[in-house]
Amino acid sequence: MLTLLKNRTLQTIASANFFTTLGVSLFNIILLTYAKNFPNPHWFVAIVSVVTVVPYVFGGLTGRLADQTRRKTNWLIGTKVVQAGLYLVLAQVITQQTVVVFYVVVAINFISDLLGRYGGSILTIVIQDRIGPDDRQQVMGLNASVSTLVEPLDQTLGVLIIAQWHDYALAGIVNAMTFIGAASCLLAGHSAIQSTPKVAGRPRHIEAWPVIQRVMLTTTRMGAVSYLGILMILNVATMSIDAILNLMFIDLASRMPVSYSVAILMVNVVFVTGSVLGGITKNTWFDRLSLFQLLLAAILAPMLTYVILLVVPQLILILGGMFAVGFMSGKLDPKMFAIMMPQIDPLLTGTVFGTISSIVTLAAPVGSVGIVLLYNLVGATAACSVVIGMSALALIWAVMAHRQ
Repeated sequence: MLTLLKNRTLQTIASANFFTTLGVSLFNIILLTYAKNFPNPHWFVAIVSVVTVVPYVFGGLTGRLADQTRRKTNWLIGTKVVQAGLYLVLAQVITQQTVVVFYVVVAINFISDLLGRYGGSILTIVIQDRIGPDDRQQVMGLNASVSTLVEPLDQTLGVLIIAQWHDYALAGIVNAMTFIGAASCLLAGHSAIQSTPKVAGRPRHIEAWPVIQRVMLTTTRMGAVSYLGILMILNVATMSIDAILNLMFIDLASRMPVSYSVAILMVNVVFVTGSVLGGITKNTWFDRLSLFQLLLAAILAPMLTYVILLVVPQLILILGGMFAVGFMSGKLDPKMFAIMMPQIDPLLTGTVFGTISSIVTLAAPVGSVGIVLLYNLVGATAACSVVIGMSALALIWAVMAHRQ
């Protein structure tokens, strides 16, 4: 572990990730608070909850762009500078709390997140090129842990900014500075993240699919359609939790022992703690499980959390469920990508992982919209019941597909 922590590539990636996450997580909670102050807050909070998920759908596109980028490091640094500029513009307009300004702010945040997906694809290529196969899972786990550790700290900062100064423009400026910090880290470690030039000639989406089919069958003993379909359902269930909690905490405000912002912060802190422990630990009982067994556990975690929301929506139990969801995600994702990475042509790294990301998250925005609409039109019971049913379907599908 200590030797790995001295790796210059990991240090550069992790430090840049530190500042990037600082900006993203700070503004996410700021944006939720901003939306909550509008009349009919359910609608505006729902929009924020869904739009923050949408950039994941474009993973295939951003992955192909990353594969085709010749000066990857320069473009990566450039995206951080552009993101900083976007939030400086945002700081100038967010002081006006109108519906038009709200949509402008959401659009700016969306564009920044899209650029972040492109930068993430470049970093995946860098990890494949600069990190040895034996260290990739741990590097990906450590890098993910940086994100999850920083997120609650930055959300705390966001809560303090609003509580003390009630200044959304200040939040935008702070966010811009974090992206400047990320660009500075990448610039300082430029040589450590410089990947060997590999640019495929006009790769098409169709070229990635046979690779995905082969890799999925080898690593999961399930067909690509089944495995990715199960992950799609799992992502709908997992990514909808935030939207459900954002709305449910509004309705439970009078029964909550803490304020709305603090409740969201507590949930995120617990989720992050679970994710970090899942990512960095190597000798737990769960580490003995196969990828398929981890998948089953990852499905059961959000399923249990929705049962809690449906039956006993107590904050302490919700926090326990979110810890389980984070822990299983921290175990499953790094292991899955580390196992797959050696089997993928470096020319198609961004395309393959981006396409997998797009497919897996394709249903998440639509599912989140549907769950949110169901919550608003019918109620929390109907929304939670539907997701529990979907999770049960994914569990049965996984068992049947693996047997074949």
